[in-house]
Amino acid sequence: MIEIIKSILEEKKIAYKEGYQLSKSSYFQTGGKVLLAIYPQSVCELEFLISYFTNKKLKCRIFGATSNCIFKDKTNLDYVIFTRKMRSISFEKNSFEVESGVMLPRLCNLLAKKGISGFEELQGIPGSIGGAIFMNAGCFGNEISKNLISVKVVNPNGKVSELSALDCKFRYRYSIFHNLNYVILSARFRVAYSSTKRLMKRISFLHRYRHEILEYDYRNVGSVFVTHDIYSDFAKQKFQFKFVLYFLRLFVYKIFRVKTNIVLNKVVLKMFNLERYSGIISHKTMNVIVNNNTSTEQVEEYIKDVKKITKNRVEIELI
Repeated sequence: MIEIIKSILEEKKIAYKEGYQLSKSSYFQTGGKVLLAIYPQSVCELEFLISYFTNKKLKCRIFGATSNCIFKDKTNLDYVIFTRKMRSISFEKNSFEVESGVMLPRLCNLLAKKGISGFEELQGIPGSIGGAIFMNAGCFGNEISKNLISVKVVNPNGKVSELSALDCKFRYRYSIFHNLNYVILSARFRVAYSSTKRLMKRISFLHRYRHEILEYDYRNVGSVFVTHDIYSDFAKQKFQFKFVLYFLRLFVYKIFRVKTNIVLNKVVLKMFNLERYSGIISHKTMNVIVNNNTSTEQVEEYIKDVKKITKNRVEIELI
């Protein structure tokens, strides 16, 4: 079957790779092999691929930047479509349309240079537009849905439709796409203008600030759990820790202006019997898992144990 698919891809001039190594190419750098990785360069090519695999009843996964996914060490996949080469951006007077594979940092920088505001807080999120809309990604009080007008999608049968921002039912780190088997093709956003100098200055400031408070030393996929404060979630489950958290934040972190959570991490790990996971969590926050030669089996166990304690919804996809 693979030879037939390859011949079709070559005929359609759609790029592909055989024997794609997830451990070398995925964002978290874990996982096994992909038999055939396919790279459409336009919405039309993606629509064709979805229709083809559906009609042939072949299982195919679709990913953007994989920056919100952790592939298990033993995960092997047959067919995967990556949207990262779908990079078209078109501007009109009051709106612009962007294909799902465009990376958010690239888009935010481009918009700032054009004097288009409303996206500068999102510049540090290392995901594609499609993934950002799926998760309703956000940072520093802003979310991708804030300036969204509509989303063009395709269902498993190849039918293309357009959903308004209201149809997408956005809320904190959630969209309707969590429950619908739709693929995001492109999105349209409204335009608001501002000073290019001010926007670039804002992006530069937030870039420096992100590096102070977020994990950049090790590979990671950002927040694992949907929460504003994972330590407060732990505090709700154990009264003693609530006082420890209050004391550390008020008298230690605030006075000495500590910018890591090494002390808090050690306390939580000990009080909740999670010390075996000390090597896989970020020193900035327990809500981030780092790839420090990490076993994905241990990652899966950590997520399961913390979810059991905090009752938080998992934000990443473990495949």
